[in-house]
Amino acid sequence: MKKLYITLLAVAGAVSFAAAQSLSPQVISSTGGFSNNGGNGSLSYTVGEMTMVQTFSSGNVILTQGFQQPNDFTVGLLDITKDDFGSFVMYPNPAVDNMSYAFTFPESGNVKVAVVNNIGQTMSDVYNSAYTNGKTVETLDVTNYAAGVYFMNLTFTGDKDGKVYTISKKFQVMN
Repeated sequence: MKKLYITLLAVAGAVSFAAAQSLSPQVISSTGGFSNNGGNGSLSYTVGEMTMVQTFSSGNVILTQGFQQPNDFTVGLLDITKDDFGSFVMYPNPAVDNMSYAFTFPESGNVKVAVVNNIGQTMSDVYNSAYTNGKTVETLDVTNYAAGVYFMNLTFTGDKDGKVYTISKKFQVMN
């Protein structure tokens, strides 16, 4: 009886652990799209596909070709989203030879960008300039960095209120 009780307890624990995991489907692609015609069907695509395949879904079950999932999720420098005080994005991540970063803020000020390694040492100050308005896009050569994980820290000091805002993004270099 004791062995049966222990076995049932182990099975119940395994089932509750397996049910706690969750996956959310996403596609990260340089370009593509998704459209829905009001419930009669949908069409989703990414660059490189030769055919357009309809995606079927019912509740949490999704049927599609390959790894593509029916989420409209685009990553790129042109799609800078607004945070509380501005925006900062890097692309591509991971990077092999060059990485681009872009930022925009609602007011003028000063912007400093530094690359920091995973133990907190500043590897290089890559940008330090006055900011007036609009989107600024810069390129960083990462061929001199060893393969690994780094952080790009952006510090913005506003001219109006003098407040200092900091955004930190993680990126990976693959040589």
